[in-house]
Amino acid sequence: MNAVATAAAHSAAAPVASLGRTVAEIRKLLPGSGLQEAARTSVRGISRSRSQIVGKFYGAIISTQFQPWRRPADGAIVALEAYARSQSRAGEGLSPWQTFADTAVDSDLVTLDRLCRTVHALNFFGRVGTASEPVPLVLNVDARLLHAVPKRHGEFFGKVLGLLGIAPERIVIDIRTHQLLDLSRLRQILASYRRHGFSVAVNADGMIHARSLADLLAPDILMLDALQFAPESLARHAASLVQGGVQVAVKRIETAGQLAAAKEAGVAWIQGFHLDTPAADAAVFSLGH
Repeated sequence: MNAVATAAAHSAAAPVASLGRTVAEIRKLLPGSGLQEAARTSVRGISRSRSQIVGKFYGAIISTQFQPWRRPADGAIVALEAYARSQSRAGEGLSPWQTFADTAVDSDLVTLDRLCRTVHALNFFGRVGTASEPVPLVLNVDARLLHAVPKRHGEFFGKVLGLLGIAPERIVIDIRTHQLLDLSRLRQILASYRRHGFSVAVNADGMIHARSLADLLAPDILMLDALQFAPESLARHAASLVQGGVQVAVKRIETAGQLAAAKEAGVAWIQGFHLDTPAADAAVFSLGH
């Protein structure tokens, strides 16, 4: 069992009690967030009778979809990653990336990024059948937020998890690197998240970047994008990282060839549309199977 899975398995959490009261407490940390429980529309057969927590940010309504990370050897789910979905108040779909891109003021960006992670945590840990599962939740952090917040990364979200009764060891913070962040700054950010109990994944932009990140940052997980490599190149480069002791995850696997390459390399985690389509309810996935 890898370090991330071990930490998650050893930080068992009781089901979140009184979700409504917890949401009310979190609203105090995120004033103006518009957190509420809303009827979920039908998504890939999921019943309309189910509900999830959504957040309101100006003209957008933020909700959650989940996609598994799997172990290549047997296909078991080793983590779930949460992604933001947004729509207008009129029900029109909006790109979550466009919502972030349209947020020009740093203080608003910080609020939006924190709102997304809070919504995801509530929808994962607050749903029936997920609070006691040992798999970690993977959450993205916008690179502009990392630049906008000068220090104490992980402190705010640690408070949110505290209200939920969830240990931070059950979270993997997924960092997208950015030109605004040099390696020295990234090292400080990773250290801060780790001090607050979080594991950290870092996304590499190509193989040269991957080696630099692995050597200089030593992240808990190093993520490679399958779409940036030919399958044979992916297998070769990922294998060299694995042989060097790096825990590698390969995302955006969309073909059988990419899947075969990741398996050949011996990577720890795999994810992509070739394996799973994101769903709005974590319970549709048989966690640990």
